Amino acid sequence: MSIKKVGINKWRIVVSVRVKGKPYPVVRKETFTGTKTEAECRKADIIRELKSGGSLKFQNIRTFGEAISLYAEKLQAEGRLSADHKRKVDRINKDLGHVPVDAVVEYFDAYRKHLTHTPTVCGRMRKAASINRPTEIVRAVFNYLVAVERVATNPITKIRFPRLKETPRNRHLTQEERLALINAIKQHRPHILPIVLFMSLIPCRVSELTSARREQYLPLDKMIFIPDSKAGVSIYKPIPPELYDYFDNLPEGCKWLFYRESATGKYCQVALRKAWNQCLRYAGIADLRVHDLRHIAATGLIDIGNPAEVVALIAGWKSTHMIRIYYNHDSRAGAQKTVLSTSAPSVLIPAAKAVIGR
Repeated sequence: MSIKKVGINKWRIVVSVRVKGKPYPVVRKETFTGTKTEAECRKADIIRELKSGGSLKFQNIRTFGEAISLYAEKLQAEGRLSADHKRKVDRINKDLGHVPVDAVVEYFDAYRKHLTHTPTVCGRMRKAASINRPTEIVRAVFNYLVAVERVATNPITKIRFPRLKETPRNRHLTQEERLALINAIKQHRPHILPIVLFMSLIPCRVSELTSARREQYLPLDKMIFIPDSKAGVSIYKPIPPELYDYFDNLPEGCKWLFYRESATGKYCQVALRKAWNQCLRYAGIADLRVHDLRHIAATGLIDIGNPAEVVALIAGWKSTHMIRIYYNHDSRAGAQKTVLSTSAPSVLIPAAKAVIGR
């Protein structure tokens, strides 16, 4: 039995207990979010639960919806249930929650075929990622049922439900689109210009910046500290020179690094996606997502000569393999890749070296 720290306030708990009536020790693994003392308490709870023969809630699972709810509770307790993932889990629960656990495989087979061959309400066929994500969630729920010994094996096998090949997005901004977007933002939603400029130069996730607070700004280093990323690692994001003035002149009383000012003069957390979509309509730009800025920024940094290791460090990737996914290979000869800003973050390599030395 052990408790191992795997991130900021994240602990990997491994428990092995001899249970009466079983010829082998029962092993339970869990990732817990909280203090070390709370993790110790959770380990004790798991041991008591296993010795008592398991929680009744696991023994009485009848429908797949009940299994999904318990799986979501587990992710929530571990701090791994993001808003985006919760929406996907809730959708599976809505579509398949009524199905008995023993009949999920047949229902899911038909459900997956429906997703594959039926267009969306917009008339578009779903991409491979839209088929793979539900498959991964259903497989994860069954892995959880196997872990709590509700089922013997996972029926959602990779042979019967193979992962479809996903084609990375290859979206860049032309000079005309760049100017149109900047003008639309300045005219209609100027409060999102700093965060959009930052994301177009430094690979970031939306949640990393919209939730960033004033204390995460390191003025001496000209960086933003991201304590807990999706990959479970902390990241230092260097600030591009053209945004120095913005960060040095954050208004007093504003606790957010990127903000909007309400009609009453209150500083609020910036809501990016709605304003972004509105500006795209004003600019007449189609098929450009906020997350595409992460691709554009990574591509721009590679194109100006930054090593892949440096870009991976700033983006928060555990390996340079992600460069192959995020680098936009433009197949049109002579097409110009641009970012929203007119200059490149020359501080990136020095900042990355400073991060490595921490």
